[in-house]
Amino acid sequence: MRSSRPSPAPAEDLHARLSARIAALEDRVRRLEARLLLEGRKPPPVRSRPSVSAATVRVGRARPRCPGCTLELPRGRRGESCVWCGFVFAAVARRPRGAAAKTARKTR
Repeated sequence: MRSSRPSPAPAEDLHARLSARIAALEDRVRRLEARLLLEGRKPPPVRSRPSVSAATVRVGRARPRCPGCTLELPRGRRGESCVWCGFVFAAVARRPRGAAAKTARKTR
């Protein structure tokens, strides 16, 4: 029995189709390169108001975190325990304000 597959296209036909596709792609690349070259020559757009740089954006103070789960605590008055994990804040001594950045390293 013969298989029901169609016979493969002749190599010349396949070569012609691939050559046409390659030529079309090369043409598209040439057009894109020309557009890119024209866009690069244009002066940058003038802004009506100055943009805000990252350096001028004010960063708010870091929110206090729970020492148990290290999640940020919600705004407002702090209760006796963490609203997320239930950690009791009285279990740890309170650190002075500037001590958070000056933690001591353990020595071996």
